[in-house]
Amino acid sequence: MQHDHGDKPEIEKLDEASAAQVPRRARGGMPAWVGAVLFVLGALAILTVAFDLGTASPRLCASCHEMAEMSAAWQSSAHRVVSCVECHQSPTEWFEVPARLSERVALLSRYLGAHWSEASALSSSAPPEPITDDICLQCHDPNRKATSGYRILIDHVEHAKRNGSCVSCHVRTAHPTVTRGGPLSLMGQCYTCHGTADHPGASTECGTCHPEGYELYPASHEALTWARSHGRTSEADQGLCGMCHASTFCSDCHGIQMPHPDRWAAGDEGHALAATADPDTCSRCHDGGPQLCSMCHHVSFEPFKGGWAEQHAFEVRAEGTAYCMSCHEPRYCSYCHTRLVERDGSE
Repeated sequence: MQHDHGDKPEIEKLDEASAAQVPRRARGGMPAWVGAVLFVLGALAILTVAFDLGTASPRLCASCHEMAEMSAAWQSSAHRVVSCVECHQSPTEWFEVPARLSERVALLSRYLGAHWSEASALSSSAPPEPITDDICLQCHDPNRKATSGYRILIDHVEHAKRNGSCVSCHVRTAHPTVTRGGPLSLMGQCYTCHGTADHPGASTECGTCHPEGYELYPASHEALTWARSHGRTSEADQGLCGMCHASTFCSDCHGIQMPHPDRWAAGDEGHALAATADPDTCSRCHDGGPQLCSMCHHVSFEPFKGGWAEQHAFEVRAEGTAYCMSCHEPRYCSYCHTRLVERDGSE
């Protein structure tokens, strides 16, 4: 009996048909739902890493206008090479992603809350948690006695024991104020204790913190415009000047009480007394020359039309003499006009 070798035996065909009907899982394959779960987990891992890296970038903070001022201050500080999250979140290991994300979500919620509220600033929001010493000690040695760069002699161990934390002194290190900036921001913080009646043991001698040869003269004072512009700095932060100058320094130089006392602009009780005694007292700081008074006291004065003597006749015609007498006594006009008549008659 001959067999057709091209055809498979009936039993083999049955075996193949049966195998095709066996579920894939029984043959060692991966169920479809497992693949879907792995895909979702992989996508979540990618999103988590992206969120971790994205929220660690200072660009994210700088992109929010509520933090624009703080971001600008940070960029002018010695900490501009340190990202925001390195200080504003607790120290974590690389694998502690959930802990990092939890703190960053809390920070983002604070700033987004300020953004969505009617307030344009963060003053109405709860302040962030203070920076802990553990964060500072990630980079800084607590046993150092000098601060590099500015060469300031500070016994950090002694101050830490007395004050209790790093931020008791370094409150504005990463975000100095606009008016201070630079190294004086540190000195300004020193003078919250040094030189105050509450801390008589805190020395005010320069040599206590500044080594020999240290340049004590601020760079701002070297500008040619400092004599005219220093008033704005003093008004913004009077304590800044007081770190080096005694309280009488300004008055001794200006010849009058500085800053101006209350009611300085109030008629005979204020600046009029100083201006009458010495008119140059005002012009030392205020521009305007001989017409300085007219620029405020005569509302119709126009500097480009000459002095007030040439212009006041138009004011009298328009407003009447009563307008003048509201400040001047009735005989005030005769001080000038009588002399003019006498001079014209003698000619």
